[in-house]
Amino acid sequence: MTREDAVLAEPAVLSIPKLTEPAEYKMTPREMAVLTLLDEGLTAYAISRRLGIKEATVIKHKENIYRKLAVHDRVTALRKARHLGLLPPFTHENDAPRGPSTPVG
Repeated sequence: MTREDAVLAEPAVLSIPKLTEPAEYKMTPREMAVLTLLDEGLTAYAISRRLGIKEATVIKHKENIYRKLAVHDRVTALRKARHLGLLPPFTHENDAPRGPSTPVG
């Protein structure tokens, strides 16, 4: 067994999901960046600041993403992107989306 085979056989490496190639869905690198930031919960304004582009451009990228995924809203787009392998699946409970936090006690 070569060193590369040994590394690939490690349990941690085996558990890494293989993501789909964005080109299969005609997603541009910029659209993938926007999709990833949408998945982080950022607003169009926050994404525009992060990427150094206009908010209107982010909105246009979102429209293109929704059209390419054949969806009409952010939540459905993220769920479909995850299902298609464009985004990694949730790995633990802490990665799952959460609603508004409510004080305990």
